Amino acid sequence: MTLISLCGVVVFVSLGLWQLDRAAFKRTILNKYEARLQADFSVFKELEPLEKQEYRRVIARGRYDPRHTLLLDNQLSDGRAGYHVISPFELDSGSYILVNRGWVALGRSRQTLPEIKTPKSGNEIKGVIVQPASEGFRMGEIVLDDSWPKVVPFVDIDILQPVFDGRLLPMMMWLSPEQDDFYERNWRPVWLSPQKSEAYAVQWFAFAVIAAFLFVLLNLRKRDER
Repeated sequence: MTLISLCGVVVFVSLGLWQLDRAAFKRTILNKYEARLQADFSVFKELEPLEKQEYRRVIARGRYDPRHTLLLDNQLSDGRAGYHVISPFELDSGSYILVNRGWVALGRSRQTLPEIKTPKSGNEIKGVIVQPASEGFRMGEIVLDDSWPKVVPFVDIDILQPVFDGRLLPMMMWLSPEQDDFYERNWRPVWLSPQKSEAYAVQWFAFAVIAAFLFVLLNLRKRDER
């Protein structure tokens, strides 16, 4: 009983500390995001590393490649299921960057994909540079065949490189809500707020206190029964 109680307290405290670390990490990202959104749009510099450009507002010049559109699966908007429409944008230099153009609802079924529209005019886009959301637990795989648009469960730049002859940049752009396009855009750098992680931490610490309290209480009762 002592070992079980001790393990429970250690696990609950560890989970609480983990959530506090997540809250601090999310707050750092939010502060960086909000600070860089205060700056004006600048010309996109594709040779600068991602860590210097992340969450920076940029202007890129080139043209969309409508032949290789990706639909990022399992994306929600106000409780509705759908996809994020990710279109390759060929820069004037010849490199490509993936542009998340926003959310579109599911078609009538998963076998019937929504019709994807691509702007025909204009060779300049505005957006925010971000890291492709490829971290964490992955379900499914990306199959490179001739069927497009392609539904993908995650974005992996390395896997997609053969489609673009190795010219795909290791970053992504969130298309600015100010930019004319066909899809919903409400970008957030973290999907759960730091406050939620802090609330989860409080819950785990509370479980640790309860486990310790029950252990003491049960042992006091045993002593009284003797």
